[in-house]
Amino acid sequence: MAHHPEQVAGYRVISRLGTGGMGTVYLVENPQLRRREALKVISVAETVDEEFVRRFSREAQTAAALDHPNIVTIYHYGVTDDDPWFTMAYLDGRDLRRGSFRPDEILTVVDRVADALDYAHANGVVHRDIKPGNILVTRRAMDGALDRVVVLDFGIAKLATATTLTAPSSFVGTLVYAAPEILDGKPAGPWSDQYALACTAYELLSGTTPFEADTQTRHIVAKLTSPPERISRYRPDLAALDPVFDRALARGPLDRYPTCSDFAADLRRALAATGAGVDTSATQIVPPRAGRETLPPPPLYAQGPPPGTQHLASPPGVTPPLPAHSAPTGAAPPGRRRRWPLIAGVIGVVALLAVVATVVLLTRGGGSGNDGAASPQAAAAEEVVLSAGLGATCSIRDSIAYCWGDNQAGQLADGTTTNRWTPTQVADLTGVTSITTGGPNSCAIAGGVAYCWGNNDYGQVGDGTTTSRWKPTQVADLADVTAISTANWTTCAISAGVAYCWGSNDHDQVGDGTTANQYRPVRVPGLEDVTSISVGVNFTCAVAGGDTYCWGLNDNGQIGDGTTYSRPKPTRVGDLDNATTVSAGSQAACAVAGGSAYCWGNNAFGQLGDGTKDSRTTATLVSGIDDVSAISTGTGHTTCAIAGGVGYCWGANAWGSVGDGTLEDRPNPTRLNGLSDVTAISAGERTTCALASSNVYCWGFNATGQLGIGTTDDKLTPTRIGY
Repeated sequence: MAHHPEQVAGYRVISRLGTGGMGTVYLVENPQLRRREALKVISVAETVDEEFVRRFSREAQTAAALDHPNIVTIYHYGVTDDDPWFTMAYLDGRDLRRGSFRPDEILTVVDRVADALDYAHANGVVHRDIKPGNILVTRRAMDGALDRVVVLDFGIAKLATATTLTAPSSFVGTLVYAAPEILDGKPAGPWSDQYALACTAYELLSGTTPFEADTQTRHIVAKLTSPPERISRYRPDLAALDPVFDRALARGPLDRYPTCSDFAADLRRALAATGAGVDTSATQIVPPRAGRETLPPPPLYAQGPPPGTQHLASPPGVTPPLPAHSAPTGAAPPGRRRRWPLIAGVIGVVALLAVVATVVLLTRGGGSGNDGAASPQAAAAEEVVLSAGLGATCSIRDSIAYCWGDNQAGQLADGTTTNRWTPTQVADLTGVTSITTGGPNSCAIAGGVAYCWGNNDYGQVGDGTTTSRWKPTQVADLADVTAISTANWTTCAISAGVAYCWGSNDHDQVGDGTTANQYRPVRVPGLEDVTSISVGVNFTCAVAGGDTYCWGLNDNGQIGDGTTYSRPKPTRVGDLDNATTVSAGSQAACAVAGGSAYCWGNNAFGQLGDGTKDSRTTATLVSGIDDVSAISTGTGHTTCAIAGGVGYCWGANAWGSVGDGTLEDRPNPTRLNGLSDVTAISAGERTTCALASSNVYCWGFNATGQLGIGTTDDKLTPTRIGY
């Protein structure tokens, strides 16, 4: 599009108002209403495709539905000549970067923005890019008093997750204001907006930012490992605000204020105590140094920190789970040797932006004779007795649930946040028939009722709140639950033969056609007689009426429909009939159909089991195994299955998760020697476990004691655990 076009999408251009990383804004005249509006053309890096148009339209509709005096009004949107655009109310004002403000005015700005954000959060919308440049203020002509405060660009930052929108200087958020959990690969939530608002308030009051660093990498390191600089360093007269910013800028989301308005109210009280609330002097934001402002888009599936990276402790129950391929939280025993795979090209920023991956399990149930038409009642007999996740493992023994490993978010459900190196009983549950752990949270079924616990930042516990739980908490609105799966801050279950999902929904993985987080179960449309369900990393799969369906992120073909277009609703996996069970992992999925195993998606480590490392967008037969009764696709790119009562694993093996005593990747199924009568198997994040001859065996990575053997030593072959 020309730099100074005369028209954009039929609107007459009066002038260009500004250009930024997300696009260009013009002052235009609406041809029908003869009024002035602001029109934003969003920057895209390549040709707009069908997937982007769908996502753009949905986000524009979501933003336009917000009706609040401190949120800019969206009038119209569209895509013209491959340029997505939308029009909004034109306000003759300045953003916060272009003015100076008295303390009382800063409080007014924070109050109004906080109210707008709380309103949006209550409607399931997260801004993701709160910063001074996205907050516009106007002043009265008669006396220069602050008039309107309006938040811009709701939903626009979210579009940066689409593969076609990658402006050179942008990512989902802006580095200076981005919350640590976003830099750590987690989805943005209401507390992320609060963090960004606190950064903005800090900057307005002090003229500088909470973290100062001369490079982007050092800025990220500081946010992930260090507390913010206290504002009293720059403004000794504002020492009373130190505890307010300590809380609002806490690394753990659960350590922050319950709402943005709570933060704003506390800030007002603290400022009043200093006497600065009536100060007539103004503070101006110091322009950022070159190179400080933004960060290039992080890779969706980055590797973890290099050797020696430390994970600092946080208050009980709020520390985020370990990033994928990260170092142990505690010191290794004396003489302990840690293996770190050589990962070409992974340095600095990439290492720190690890996406936390979680996993679910599928066990043998019903045998290979199941024709896929079983009723929900029949599925209830398919006990899921073992689940390996990210840093934690759970199992069922004599109808009692046990968990062990990482417990920083209370995911072991023993009422503490103390890591456990041996199986520890889950509190308050008996008659347990199924269990699943997704790393920071876990779930189980007992007496046909679903319970979840652990981290709940995105509503994945399903009790209608975002309060983390250290003991089992009943999932709202579900009865006759026959299957449950949790991973990557999303949970799904089968209730009376119907699929329900809840939690993080950035990539459509809840399957309700929106990208709003859901804090209570919502029905997945279009599926009947559901008998198997599995949540992976930003996508979900299910078996319904013998057919396999997937939805959500599809960048590696993990939906299995022959494309790499993401899907907001269940989409049938082609050429796969009479499926009995399905497992979704990280960028890949597998299913059992007719006694054979099939996989599709990313195959960089041979995790599809077809003897190659070529990725597949449709179901591909796993070679060399027959009479398959169960399959599990791990988020560490390892896959395992049970065939004729024998366990097999293949794929990534840098941590020994294949269990053959080596560290070499295996593109073909490799038999688990020494195990017989295998009845359950679960591939997790670099850790694998199996139930064989009524005993549980685990192997692979063991930094948090997730092998359950009483130490943190890794094991390259199956090692028996004791209860």
